[in-house]
Amino acid sequence: MAINPNYKKPEIVAGDLNTPVTFFEVKPNEGPEPGESTKKELYFCTCLVYNPSSKDREILSGKGTKKAVTIKIRDPYTDYLPDNAHKVVLDDFRYKDDVWDIVDFAPDLEKNDFLKIILGVTS
Repeated sequence: MAINPNYKKPEIVAGDLNTPVTFFEVKPNEGPEPGESTKKELYFCTCLVYNPSSKDREILSGKGTKKAVTIKIRDPYTDYLPDNAHKVVLDDFRYKDDVWDIVDFAPDLEKNDFLKIILGVTS
């Protein structure tokens, strides 16, 4: 079967970015108590949430994740630069009480419009 020469990749429009997401970093407790408690919000936006692709699952396989999702956000350029030490909260009832770790991220090199971020929950 031949590939259709008129095929265009589906584009993400503003209506697809409908899940609020907050990126933050945690600081260790001051004093002898273990754990992390202090949150510092770094960036807030809306995103498109979807199941990880097979490539994403390969990245996740070595991390020991219990749950995983992939999100796309508009590229914030220098307003926010993702880091694997940052945590993420998705404001959606399906992901209630989940604090996600950033496993991997990559810019959309074709159009420079979006960032693809792979999130995982390990504990």
